[in-house]
Amino acid sequence: MDLYTFFRDEGIEIYGEAALPALSERDREYVLEFFPPGESVIVFGEAVPVEVYSLNAQNQTDIMLEIAERLCEKAIQLEGVLESEGIPARHVPLYLPVRIKDGRVRGVVRLKQVAAAAGLGTLGKNTLLLNPEHGPRLLLSGVVAGESNIINTNSVQKQENAEDQGNQNPDICIGCGHCIKACPAGAIGPDGVEVFSCRMISPWVPGPVVPIAKWLIGRQLLLRCMAPIAPFIAKTATIRCSRCVTECPVFRGSEKEI
Repeated sequence: MDLYTFFRDEGIEIYGEAALPALSERDREYVLEFFPPGESVIVFGEAVPVEVYSLNAQNQTDIMLEIAERLCEKAIQLEGVLESEGIPARHVPLYLPVRIKDGRVRGVVRLKQVAAAAGLGTLGKNTLLLNPEHGPRLLLSGVVAGESNIINTNSVQKQENAEDQGNQNPDICIGCGHCIKACPAGAIGPDGVEVFSCRMISPWVPGPVVPIAKWLIGRQLLLRCMAPIAPFIAKTATIRCSRCVTECPVFRGSEKEI
């Protein structure tokens, strides 16, 4: 199936596909738990413009949420397109579900890791996807599909070439640690981000409540309660900090955006 036309018509320039064998063992398990018929993940994104990060918190939030919701709508549309072609598919929800793994909150389908496997960038110490053109400013969405090699032949060939080159591709993250030092909450460590320490989350889940929240997430109880109100919370919340993005040396991406 050729999805080039779909992405072109929807104005999506950044997309790729990662077959399950290209993912880590852990990510393969996550994908299959989320959607057992899955054979690949189609991931795509849109960059937050550089100038958005200089706006006040509410305006930043409104614009980023608009982009994220637009991507989610495209994922739902793509799911429908695939299903109409007889390909089982399930879009990755914008807000939930999440899981607890090794004491940390993780997305059930880790789109950043999938995007890296699809050749869209590499992961930084801030745990964000670093894209050659847009740095850490990509917002992502995706669809798990019951077939692989769905994107048109040329795109698939480019992906395979990127996978064959593997470690020959330079890591975009230079390991400077600016994101770790810039985090006002000290939430970024060698094992990733402690979500409940991040200033984006901590106002909603105070320290004493964190162990209870983790327990509930681990048993899916909180997710069932939160799912209906998650969009409301997202719309009423504001982005309190984005220094792990703005302090990254590749924040602006390629020179043409500077």
